[in-house]
Amino acid sequence: MADLKKTILSIQQIFLLIVAVALVFFAFLNMDPVTIDLFFTTVTTTVALLLLVPLGAGMLLGWVGGRLRAKNKAKASAALGEGPAELPAGDEKIENVDWENLDLDKIEV
Repeated sequence: MADLKKTILSIQQIFLLIVAVALVFFAFLNMDPVTIDLFFTTVTTTVALLLLVPLGAGMLLGWVGGRLRAKNKAKASAALGEGPAELPAGDEKIENVDWENLDLDKIEV
């Protein structure tokens, strides 16, 4: 199992290296200056920077949102407890129940 995790980790590292190299090539290919007209000012930047900054901001927001969602999910599961309570051992009425064909209307309380 540990070897599989190491293999998956190395595959992820190779993929990230390929993406990083592709981003460097993208930046070198798009070094043309671009003027952006904002409301009260103008900004001159490269096409690569114009595209990569919003991409990075989106990735950062997605990462933070995923972390917050995981944290909230962990809090919710901790508040609910580990799971359903266990039945006491030796309860014969529970052992002979056909759970797949259970009709809740016929259960007497």
